[in-house]
Amino acid sequence: MVDKENKNESPENVKSLKIKKYKFKIKKILLQKLNEKKELTKKLENELQEMKKLAQEKDNLSKEYLEYLKRLQADFENYKKQQEKKKKEFIEFANEKLLNNLLPVVDNLEKALDSIKNENNLETIKQGINNILKDFHNILMREGVHPIKALDQKFDPYKHEAVMSFETDKYPEDTVTEELRKGYYIKSKVLRPAMVKVAILTKEKKNNEKEN
Repeated sequence: MVDKENKNESPENVKSLKIKKYKFKIKKILLQKLNEKKELTKKLENELQEMKKLAQEKDNLSKEYLEYLKRLQADFENYKKQQEKKKKEFIEFANEKLLNNLLPVVDNLEKALDSIKNENNLETIKQGINNILKDFHNILMREGVHPIKALDQKFDPYKHEAVMSFETDKYPEDTVTEELRKGYYIKSKVLRPAMVKVAILTKEKKNNEKEN
């Protein structure tokens, strides 16, 4: 019995046993590492699939947004065209209305010219012209056009166009002393500035004011 145990525990057997244990241990470690790698690979594959899914969703969402923007741009272009058409129609209609209002004035002018041929009374002719001018003014008023006050007003470059000036002591500096051509507003906007003559103080008057 002792001989058999001694035989099994011989150096060769012990060395062989250690090698087997070492190989088993290495194999176990390798299998563990392999399993870990498999799990990691599976995890990475799952993450990759998830990323692909998210990328596809984002791509689909981007395409939807792009299509939406294209539709929005098309709608906006159609809206612009409709507005341009309405604007054009409005201008044409406004012109048509204004021209219709002017036609009776043209009729009166034609009648006035015919009457002048057989009329020698200047007062009658003058009255007829005044009536026509009144018709014009009424039309302008209906369209929101009204005259700009200029005479005796302080010069305003927004409303007045100074084409002449003269030195005088009778008026304050920059006073409009003469209206050479009427100016007009349309609503609150200047349609045409009044052409005016403006007073400038004489050098003597200016010097006196500085001294005082």
